[in-house]
Amino acid sequence: MSSKLYENWPGNRDLSIRWPGGKRIAVMLGFDLDAETMWTTRGDGNADHITNLSRGAYGPVQGVPRLLAMLDDFGLKATFFVPGVVADQYPQVVKEIAARGHEIGFHGYYHEEFSTTTRAQEQATMEQCEALIRDLTGQQMVSHRAPGGVIHDYTVDLLVERGYIASSNWRDSDGPFLHSVNGRPVPLVEVPKDSIFDDTAYDFYTDSAPERYELKSPAQMLEIWKEEFDFLADEGRMINFVLHPQFIGRASRVQMLRTLIGYMISRGAWIDTNAAVARHVLEQQGLA
Repeated sequence: MSSKLYENWPGNRDLSIRWPGGKRIAVMLGFDLDAETMWTTRGDGNADHITNLSRGAYGPVQGVPRLLAMLDDFGLKATFFVPGVVADQYPQVVKEIAARGHEIGFHGYYHEEFSTTTRAQEQATMEQCEALIRDLTGQQMVSHRAPGGVIHDYTVDLLVERGYIASSNWRDSDGPFLHSVNGRPVPLVEVPKDSIFDDTAYDFYTDSAPERYELKSPAQMLEIWKEEFDFLADEGRMINFVLHPQFIGRASRVQMLRTLIGYMISRGAWIDTNAAVARHVLEQQGLA
């Protein structure tokens, strides 16, 4: 496969992974159910901006039912990264997501994006969110996606300590890799993400500060994602999507995602949760 080109490249972290059933590529559909926190963390005024808050509510109210129905049609499981405050506000939605067999992943409580957060503060937030999700769904969270991509020098240690096996935070690889502590690999798999697979790069539009004007048609999104998929599949890599139900849950975009999923499956994609991909990598590396 083409990824062999990188085997002797300085700094290379590529793992030699065989995907299940001879599949060409692993794909994760990661949904960030940020709801109103998408707006409350976007600067002054948004916390009281009723219109923008209602945009956030569109995710759990309208987007999630469409997305769950679409995933059921394919028989696929996804990872929903849910801030704790969203689980508190929409407990029945989170219960329904879990009841359909999907994974719930950590995504902060208030979608905190502070670089100054101490380890003790972060641990307290994780304990709070883990207990909340256990009480609602019976799941113990094992996949982590930091709000706003903000991670810390203690993040890897903390995730390993708390039993997480999947991290969706780093951006420097097209394939999974193992994290290390003191130079030794640990059972924590990085399943990287990037803005090219984040729907907000294409359909986040707002006139309120800070302004964003990235509105693209579903057809444009589909073209970009199909092309990226084709070349990564040739290299035997992976894709971890960052999808927000308040955006991707719009009717035309759900249909676009349905078309993309069919395209990927027909061309050898294994589509599963962040945790399932991480467990497969750990098994391949003898760390399961």
